[in-house]
Amino acid sequence: MAVDRWCAVTQGAVLLSTDLVEPELRADYWRDVTRPLFDTTPDSNSPLLLEGSFATRLIGPMMVGRARFNAQNYVRDRSIVSQSGLEDFYLVQLFTSGMAVADCEGVAMTVCPGDVYAFDMDRTFQASVSAGSTLSVLLHRERLDRLSGRSLHGTQFKAGQPLTRLLADFIVGLNDVAPDIRETEAPTLEDAAVALFASALNQNPADTALQDPALAPVLRRRLLDVIDAKLTDPELGPAMLLRQFRVSRAHLYRMFEADGGVARVIRERRLDAAYRMLMRPSPPPMTQLAHDLGFSGAGQFQRAFRTRFGMSPSEARQERRTLIVEGSRLAGMQAYLAGFSAPAPQAHFQAKSDRPAKHA
Repeated sequence: MAVDRWCAVTQGAVLLSTDLVEPELRADYWRDVTRPLFDTTPDSNSPLLLEGSFATRLIGPMMVGRARFNAQNYVRDRSIVSQSGLEDFYLVQLFTSGMAVADCEGVAMTVCPGDVYAFDMDRTFQASVSAGSTLSVLLHRERLDRLSGRSLHGTQFKAGQPLTRLLADFIVGLNDVAPDIRETEAPTLEDAAVALFASALNQNPADTALQDPALAPVLRRRLLDVIDAKLTDPELGPAMLLRQFRVSRAHLYRMFEADGGVARVIRERRLDAAYRMLMRPSPPPMTQLAHDLGFSGAGQFQRAFRTRFGMSPSEARQERRTLIVEGSRLAGMQAYLAGFSAPAPQAHFQAKSDRPAKHA
């Protein structure tokens, strides 16, 4: 069955593989396919080689996927976070074969087969992987944070532990049954996934690499929603938030202490918004953009932009690579991936060897 026909099915899957692409085009193809997640580069021992296969499927408000790859390096920086539209999600993965070494905002991780780990897609990370395979679930962050009271970013559950085995079995099972899930069943599955991961996190606090400083995740989320809604309001700042939410200055600071304070959060979210505006087909003039987002002038805006993204606004505007369509975030990513589809047999991606090998 051709992939483009399969993608037309409700809740259908996208199947992609470099095996279907001419060898000289594979590296660029794979970098584009994985671009919503991270910037992918070849391993130093194979500088011209990038290979892999990728299958994703929507399950209502979740996305599941399986991937196989050769040795590669991944970087998720602020420019990718701002472009991808996935900043409201966690990427939870089961490493089924191979190994990885990751840096999660200063916290080192070594991942082996059978390990389960998670990244907040609104934060940065980098990793180097050997040839291997993963099973993944993209979960909405807000619901999970509300139940667990902390962030999953940098969380790792080591293979062999009872909780890890339970999480691994759930991820494997979710990927296996995904083709048969009815749309009405998807919210129930999301409820189960969120409850399971939140419970596992609460039972394993010592293994959480980065804990969210917010004592009230729901209030923190509401604060961020207001910030995002008022990015072009010149009055936006700590004083406005103190008045609106009636919290103490000390409590507001504690909410965002690990982020460098609420003023820094506002500044960085304004810069992220500027990056997205520059990706539009007709972006606003630089001076207007700087003024609308609360910067004193184009010079201050350009310096802050380069500090955050490692490029000037003009360079970002020239790049102008919108990764996903507007609308539903995961549906947009699925549509982006479907644009790379080519005829391929379903069986190529449905190998039953995706369970990690058991350790003695």
